[in-house]
Amino acid sequence: MTDVKESKEALVALVILGKAIADLAKDGLDLGDAVSLGSKLVSDEKFRTALVEGVKGLDKVGPELKDLAASEALELLGAVYEALKA
Repeated sequence: MTDVKESKEALVALVILGKAIADLAKDGLDLGDAVSLGSKLVSDEKFRTALVEGVKGLDKVGPELKDLAASEALELLGAVYEALKA
């Protein structure tokens, strides 16, 4: 059984980024939305930290998922669920 810390952080970062983009895309996407996303990245420390942590260990995600145990899969699903709720 491997640790799934990096996979969890990557999934949470994807959910957080996806939620931010979905919020910006409610009225369609344009260049202003990219600027807004950049501003959020600069001004929102929690957002920035989640994204940085999510990409920092991407090279370890594959090995973590290679022999994923059921308990680890549930841990990852739980992290995604919590990120979606937030």
